[in-house]
Amino acid sequence: MNSDGMKLVKRVFKLLARLQLWLAVKLVGRWRIPLLIRRRLIFEERSFREWVQQEFGGSDWRTQTLSDTVVQPFHDLFNGPAGGDAYCGGVIFSDIKAQPELRHFRGRRAIDRPLAELASGQPQPVYLEGRQFWCGPLAFHFGHQIADFGSRVLLASVDPRGGELLWCPWLAGSTWDDLKPWQQFLLTYLNPGGKHHRIADAPVLARELIVVPQQARMRSAPTLAHLEALNWCESTLNRRSSGVVYVSRALFAPCRDAATLVGAYAGEALFERILQEKGVTVIHPESLSLREQLEIYLGASALIVAEGSAQHALELLGVHCRKSVVIICRRDQLQGMELPLKARFPRVQFIQAFRSQWQANNEVAWNGLALLDWISVVSAINPLLEASLTQGDCRELQKASEDQFRQLAANVSLKLIDRHD
Repeated sequence: MNSDGMKLVKRVFKLLARLQLWLAVKLVGRWRIPLLIRRRLIFEERSFREWVQQEFGGSDWRTQTLSDTVVQPFHDLFNGPAGGDAYCGGVIFSDIKAQPELRHFRGRRAIDRPLAELASGQPQPVYLEGRQFWCGPLAFHFGHQIADFGSRVLLASVDPRGGELLWCPWLAGSTWDDLKPWQQFLLTYLNPGGKHHRIADAPVLARELIVVPQQARMRSAPTLAHLEALNWCESTLNRRSSGVVYVSRALFAPCRDAATLVGAYAGEALFERILQEKGVTVIHPESLSLREQLEIYLGASALIVAEGSAQHALELLGVHCRKSVVIICRRDQLQGMELPLKARFPRVQFIQAFRSQWQANNEVAWNGLALLDWISVVSAINPLLEASLTQGDCRELQKASEDQFRQLAANVSLKLIDRHD
């Protein structure tokens, strides 16, 4: 057989391997996801697609193939609260009104500022001959990268067509080695197809660009296809049997002075000590690798989680109908915030038991300190524990909370957050 024949045979075998992976992902996902959840996800996705068609002049929300398309680094990201753009950059639109697959949504609201041309000061794009799959921004914010910006890559990875996974960094370096360890693991975990990651820190012109729409939007359930594929990714993890696990925020956010007031609820340090005395495993996710976190969550019989970025790691797992999950909130939850976890953990509870929330003057609300109603918290978690917390424990937690608040108020000028704003 000549060289051209050998190349053809190799291409055929590669295509067959990709098709085999795609089929395996679908079968594993179908087996793992109960019929009721499947039907609900299909209904919600169909409803969103119909809404998109109404909002975008009949354009469908589905995977599209674009030709000779310019992609630029992100011009802005996260800066919405300060008056900037929450999402601006990436693929340059040829028709802003008719390309919903490129838009960035939270719930049913587009939060991006589409660009119809390169931003000023950008160099000429570099031409890319090979097929590219658009994946979006790479950001150093753990929770947003998982829950907000990272859902295009998985279906792009298992797509039977060959090609590269195209990312644009935000305030980051341009090579794989510049990424943090959790980012490197995330991009590996969400790439079961083993495609090459291309990180572009300058404009590129892609001859062929495959655009998979967002498969997971904040304040929305994921698509069925995305959840099916996550079940496959999860199979690469080892379960770490750990009983009931509490995911603490106490070390990351002790909230005792201006430098450490980064969002928490008062009394958490004592809360984790009491839980340990009751046999609960307490972890601080910032001290663990992302793989270790996922393996602990996978093996836990139940999870109690202090609300924060760490909870979004749970969105990297598949469906677990029997696992109890309790999220202890430190602020009011926006409508739909429970939906991403509800699709994976039908028994999840979001406990909003705070009595008040305080923030530093000229700061943002999510960096505030909450004072909880500990009786309500304990009532929610006691059914998960072998040894229950007592009324005496609640009194100690109440006192520790008030002591922490007084210490903070002595160091920082605080104002009460109006929960009706």
